[in-house]
Amino acid sequence: MNITDGAKKLLENVISEKGVDGIRLFTNTGCCGPQFALSLDSPLESDTIQTINGIKLAIDSEVSDTEGLTLDIEENDGGAGLVLIGGSSCC
Repeated sequence: MNITDGAKKLLENVISEKGVDGIRLFTNTGCCGPQFALSLDSPLESDTIQTINGIKLAIDSEVSDTEGLTLDIEENDGGAGLVLIGGSSCC
């Protein structure tokens, strides 16, 4: 998994503002099967902890492969938001 510098900057602001240690990557069941999701939740005991581009990332044990995933920012009319590139997007 890769976290771009733009996403890192946005995440650092959110993490600081919310007073959390990092982010958590997990899966939700979507219309086409499992879909990746991110949260500011604390890691679970079964999570794998990695630091990517200075951001602490807890990866749910059900997430088997993060290779090819990139967390980036996407500009829109309301500012910027995070986007996960490389995950399933069949919906």
